Amino acid sequence: MSLNHVQQAWRPVRDLVGQLWRSGRDSAQSVWSQGRDRVLRFSEARFWVRKWVVTAAIFIIILLTGIYLLATSNIDFDTFLNYFALGLLIFVLITLFYGIIAIHDVPYELAKHRDHPHQDAIHAAGWVSLFTLHVLWPFLWIWAMLYRPDRGWGLQQGVSPAAEGNAAAQSGALEKLHKRVTELERRLDQGAR
Repeated sequence: MSLNHVQQAWRPVRDLVGQLWRSGRDSAQSVWSQGRDRVLRFSEARFWVRKWVVTAAIFIIILLTGIYLLATSNIDFDTFLNYFALGLLIFVLITLFYGIIAIHDVPYELAKHRDHPHQDAIHAAGWVSLFTLHVLWPFLWIWAMLYRPDRGWGLQQGVSPAAEGNAAAQSGALEKLHKRVTELERRLDQGAR
């Protein structure tokens, strides 16, 4: 049996293994992209709204528990007010915590809305800004606001015909002013002699 016959015999096996490899790789990439999409959906604003609802539910449960304990036990009103103030303090702290986390994502939401080419970088920098007490946040806001889909970064690559005409008119006016200043300097020099 020659080498050519062996290669022809193994070709279907090699092709089948290649197809299995490609399908496995494609399904792994599909699972990866599904996981990435799930994580991105996890960070959307609806997630934080649900957390606010959970926080409000915890506050209501604490309040109802305090009222129940006040009504069924011999806890005096001052003790109830102390527990109520503690529950209110916990609610405010949790609300502030989730509020700060929700605010840090505003530049990313702007970038996503404007179809910014650096959305992922802005999102990652937003999380870094969260851990640096929002020091970077104003810069992220500016970075997200710079790009707009209709005009890009706002920097003109080429000059439009209208701008060329305007530039020519300005150049002509500038040349007239230059001639006028030269004439005035000449007259001034002649009058000084």
